[in-house]
Amino acid sequence: MRPLFDHTLESRDDQPMLLVADGTELPSDARVWGTGGWLPPDRREALDWLTLARFSGWDVNIVRQLPGDSAGFDAGTRWIVIACDPDALSEQDVAWLASRLLREPIVVVARAASPGTPMARLSNVCRRPDQVAGRRLRWTGQGAAREWRCRCDLTGSAVTWTDGTAPWLMLEGTPVVMTRSFGRGLVATLGFHPSEWRDRDGAATAVVKHLLVWSALAPIAWLDWEGTLVLRMDDPGGAQNVFSRSWCYPKLTERNWTALGAELCSRQARLSVGYIAGWADDGDPTRGALSVAGRPVSRVAGAVHPSPDVVYRDRAGHAPGTVYDYKSEFRGIQALRAAGAGDVELHGYTHLNPDAAAWAASPDRYDEESWYRELGGRAADALAARAADEHPLALGLKAFERHFRMRPTTLICPGDQWTTAALEHALQLSLNLVASYYLAIRHRDRFCWAIHVCAPYLDEPHPTWFAAGLPVVGYFHDREPALEGVAWIGRHLDAWEAAGASRLIDLRELASAIGRRLSVAHDGRSLHLRVENRGAPDLVRGLRVAVRVADGPVPSTVAMTRKGEEMFLELEPTGSQSGRVTVPVASGPLAAIERRQQGSTRR
Repeated sequence: MRPLFDHTLESRDDQPMLLVADGTELPSDARVWGTGGWLPPDRREALDWLTLARFSGWDVNIVRQLPGDSAGFDAGTRWIVIACDPDALSEQDVAWLASRLLREPIVVVARAASPGTPMARLSNVCRRPDQVAGRRLRWTGQGAAREWRCRCDLTGSAVTWTDGTAPWLMLEGTPVVMTRSFGRGLVATLGFHPSEWRDRDGAATAVVKHLLVWSALAPIAWLDWEGTLVLRMDDPGGAQNVFSRSWCYPKLTERNWTALGAELCSRQARLSVGYIAGWADDGDPTRGALSVAGRPVSRVAGAVHPSPDVVYRDRAGHAPGTVYDYKSEFRGIQALRAAGAGDVELHGYTHLNPDAAAWAASPDRYDEESWYRELGGRAADALAARAADEHPLALGLKAFERHFRMRPTTLICPGDQWTTAALEHALQLSLNLVASYYLAIRHRDRFCWAIHVCAPYLDEPHPTWFAAGLPVVGYFHDREPALEGVAWIGRHLDAWEAAGASRLIDLRELASAIGRRLSVAHDGRSLHLRVENRGAPDLVRGLRVAVRVADGPVPSTVAMTRKGEEMFLELEPTGSQSGRVTVPVASGPLAAIERRQQGSTRR
C-alpha cells in the first residue's frame, strides 16, 4: 500500500513554516506545481498554503512524512501546517507533533479530524457531519476583534470540543476555528477547508493569514500588500498588431508614452511593459514597406528584426496608410523607465510561432490565432527542435540585455499559452515569476502557481479584488490606449483607487519583495528585523513590512543591519502589539528615483 507521505524533506534550513503535504500533491519530481488554471481544492491545499507563506515573506519546508524525531528542524519554526486530511496522521505522527509542542513555542494548524482519531485527541476538537453556513466572520482570538463580511455563503463543518479549547473565529456566531494550548505551543483547528473557502471569497485568505500572524508565539514579520495593484501592459514591440486581422491597431507614439509616464508619476505608480524584442516579417513587399535602423531592408519571409529599430508602413494590409513606428515606441518606453515609472518584462521573443517561415508561408497566417502563440502547444515541436541558446526565451533575454541593459524578472506568455517545457526553460534562465490570470512564483528551483493572486482586466475594478489582502494584477494591452487614448488608463486607475488601490507597483517591484525572507527578533525592549535576499532583484522602492510582537507593546523603532551597519527605522503602530515599517532602497539610481517620487505631489 502506498504511504500517504514519502520521506522527501525539501530543505533543512531555518524556516518559519513546516508544511505537511499529501503524497499525491506537490510531486518531488515536478518542477512546476499547479497548472496555471483553476484546480479543485483537494488538489491544491498544500500549494495554497505554500504560496500564501511565500507572499508573506516566509520560507517553507515541505515534508511528505513526519519524522520520528526533531532532527533537521530548527527552533525558528513558527507553524506546522497539516495541509492534507488530518485523519491520515498516525499515532506516531501525532506523538511527534505533541513532543514538539511540549518543547517549542510553535503552532500546529490542521483541519478538524474525525472523532476518535489521534489528531482529534491532540486538538480536543472533532468534526461533526452537520454543516454551518453564513457570510459574517468575527475574530475573537489574540489581538483586536475584527469582522469580515463575505459576498457569498461560506460552509464549514460543525465541530465538537472539550474543556481547554477556545474559539478564535466565529461564522454567524458558531466557532469555526478552535485553539488549544499544549505545552509551550498551540493547536489551531479549522472547521473548514481553507482552499474551498478561498474559492468562495478572497476574505478567507485574509482570515487564514490573520490566524497565522496572531497565533504565532514568537515575533513575526510579514510583507504588507494591503491595497496593492500591480500594473501590466502587454504587446509593445510585437508584429502581431500589424499582421493579425483581428488584432490590428496602431502603435503608441513617443508622445503617447510621455503622457502615460506623466500619468503614472502623478500617482507614484509603476507599470510593467510586456515587451516583444523580435519583430517577425511576413516577407510580402506588396503589403508594406519595412525599414530597420533607418534603412529599407529586403523582405525575407520569417526574418526577425530588432523591434526597437523597426518602422513599418502599411500599403495594402489591414490598415493601409498606417505607420507603425517602433523606434518612437522604444524611445517612449526608455523615457518611462528613466523616470522610474516602470520597467520592461519578457513577453516572449516574437509572439509568433518559432517557425516564423512556416507562419509566413501559411495561407491562414493573418487569421489563425494559434500562429500568434509563441509558447503554446502548436509551437511545441518547433520549440523542441531549437538548441537551448536559440530558444525564444533565451533570444529574448539576449535582446533585453542588448537594448535595455537589464534582465527581466517575469515571463508573460504570449496569448496566455505555454507548455510545461517552456516554463522549465524559464526556470533555467532564472526568471522569478510567470504572469497569466494567476501568478507563478519561484520557490527555489520550481514555479508554484498561486491562485490567491488574480489578474482582472484593467477595466474591471472592484473592492472585492482586494479582500484577500494580497496583490492584484491589473493587466491590459497597448491596444486600448492606442485606440482610446492614454486617458483610458487614467480613468480606470481612478476607478481602481476608488475601489481600494492605494499602491500601484510593477512586476519587478513584486518580484523583488517576494524573493526576500523576513524574520524579526524581540528582546522585550527592541525589535531587530532581518531581510534576506534569496535571488531576488534589487529593491525598486521601499519594502513595506508589518511586524507583530508576541508580548508587550510594540516599540517605536526597528533595528536593521545592512552591509554591516545598523540602522533604525521608524515604526508606525497599527495596534498595541503590531506596526508597519518601510525598508528603504539602499543606494544608487533606484534610491534617487524613489526620493524624487516621494517628493513629487500626488494627484
